[in-house]
Amino acid sequence: MSIVRSIDAMITDLSKRKLKPEYVIMGKSYFYKWIIEITREGKLTFETGKKNHKYSHGNIPVIVCESEILEVVPNAKYLLD
Repeated sequence: MSIVRSIDAMITDLSKRKLKPEYVIMGKSYFYKWIIEITREGKLTFETGKKNHKYSHGNIPVIVCESEILEVVPNAKYLLD
């Protein structure tokens, strides 16, 4: 399954539980695969001269970490309940 489809499925699952997705958290290997997928679809553009880029899936910010994780998480206050 593609990374984009996996993320979309997790977002749909959160929406069914009436939770708003806050962040997409992914490991570096998932990030590289995700970048390749969205580049092939033509959804990735870079601004020239800019050194730092912020990535998002739809309107949801993407956080890249060292571990092998792919998760869409809601606001932390829902996780504490």
